[in-house]
Amino acid sequence: MTTKSASLKKNIYAIVDEAGYECVGVDLISNSGRVVLRVFIDSPEGIVHKDCEQVSRSVSEYMDRAESEGTKLFKGKYFIEVSSPGIERPLFTEEHYVRFVGSKVGLRARGRGKLRGVLLSCDKGIITLRTEDGAEVALKFEEITKGNIVF
Repeated sequence: MTTKSASLKKNIYAIVDEAGYECVGVDLISNSGRVVLRVFIDSPEGIVHKDCEQVSRSVSEYMDRAESEGTKLFKGKYFIEVSSPGIERPLFTEEHYVRFVGSKVGLRARGRGKLRGVLLSCDKGIITLRTEDGAEVALKFEEITKGNIVF
């Protein structure tokens, strides 16, 4: 992650927090010269469309302000998508893994491909999973490239 994208993500987390929501995660996806900024928000009451609109406006205002002050955030066009994490919630942080111990998860890990099973633990950066074939697998958090709850 570049310094610019780390700073952008940090600022978006702050914007979402200030709006009264939990920022579950931020994804930056570049495809064919087009950048999509995905922001996942949540709250104890759940998320409805107006919540996504409010956060989208706030993030858009921040992005416009940064660009008008001369900070070029992306090359070319970008799109902002704000949504709830959904039933197959993505897992971005170690805290997410701790929160969802006991849940069925799907993971992608460097050198191991796709894994699926029950999340047994997350302790000191080690994620332990009981796979569907009964094997117990321990992974370093840094090895995981993508994770989510499986419904």
